[in-house]
Amino acid sequence: MLSARCLKNPLRPRKPGNALPRQSRSDGGREGILDDREEVEVLARVRAVGLRFLVVNRIPLSAFDVALRLASAALLSPAGRYRFLLAGIHPRTLKATLRRIRRLKDWPRAWVRAAHSYLLAAHERAAAGELRAAAELQRVAALCYHFGHVMVLDDLARRRALYTAAARLFRAAAHHLDPAIRPIEVPWRGLALPGYLCVPGDRPSPLVVFLNGASTAKEEMVTWVTPFLRRGLAVLALDTPGSGEVADLVPAAPGQEDVGWAIIEAARHLPAVDPKRIALLGISLRGAYAVQLAHTVPEIAAVVSVTAPYDPRPYLDLLGELVRRDVAFATGVTPGDLARLAPALALDGIAPHLQTPLLVVGAGNDLVVPPQESIRLYRAAGGPKHLAFYERANHVAFTHLEQWTALAATWLAATLM
Repeated sequence: MLSARCLKNPLRPRKPGNALPRQSRSDGGREGILDDREEVEVLARVRAVGLRFLVVNRIPLSAFDVALRLASAALLSPAGRYRFLLAGIHPRTLKATLRRIRRLKDWPRAWVRAAHSYLLAAHERAAAGELRAAAELQRVAALCYHFGHVMVLDDLARRRALYTAAARLFRAAAHHLDPAIRPIEVPWRGLALPGYLCVPGDRPSPLVVFLNGASTAKEEMVTWVTPFLRRGLAVLALDTPGSGEVADLVPAAPGQEDVGWAIIEAARHLPAVDPKRIALLGISLRGAYAVQLAHTVPEIAAVVSVTAPYDPRPYLDLLGELVRRDVAFATGVTPGDLARLAPALALDGIAPHLQTPLLVVGAGNDLVVPPQESIRLYRAAGGPKHLAFYERANHVAFTHLEQWTALAATWLAATLM
């Protein structure tokens, strides 16, 4: 164990070692190097969350239905609401939408109603000639459709129809948004992987490719671009196999690491992007995928992995039904068949050989991926690495999204520039 000290540059990628960096305590995280006592404290908290992880993931969906009938979705905690607020949902709209949800089946209907209210406001702004304001309202309407589709668990056609509406509305608004968002396509195996590109200026910039999780979408992640653009980084939010607009065409599956080569080749045809300085940022399931791509494609210059599974084999069967269904939708299998895919998701055979600079973002209150997984990935990684661990953050660290995206943007700028 390394002795306790403050790092002169805590964002500098670090060589392999077992000590845990710490992020500033003001936002619930730690940065620097933990001494033995502090590491014991963190791991004790993580183990306590592990017990909650087991309990929460054992609650059946029928029990959630009962809770909704008693109190509506207004019982959602402030931490649970934060993701929707980040997307631009007005607090009053969110409150009214959650109150309308008294069964799980009410979820998509309530979000479609919210979308309609935003679309009505968008039409009024457009009629007044306020195109940018109208586009912003339409963007939020699109994300309402997106949020509605994630809880459709038993009707695949309806699930896809809601997301298709989200994608269509967002694409129509993209050109008028600030910052401007440009739709592009990445050719891969005869398919076109759709994405949204934002650039900080006219000259070639390093590129950060956002890879969304099982229940997020490029339309949601592309709204996180601001700290990256401020640091001179271009951003491409991309649908990869099993996600977004290509989910029906090709599921996520082992052996798709050549997506990394496709990204690099596509970047060569983008004048505002430097194809020699490309990084990946993946969240949740695709946080692991980002590591796999970086291991396979040495031209990838850096990788950020956010609350990713390191080895899901020990706990896959313990995940709740909602999470299992999300992953099953992404991989094109039934929830019962996930166990056979688990070995392909594991990083224990990859991480020790990874030489690409790595930033791991962990969340101490993660109830989807056990918090230990981020620590395990950090410790196993073979190249320069850094761990940002937010002790009070939830899955994807949505509660700390402003903090970790700013940190990731700063780290990537230092690594890629």
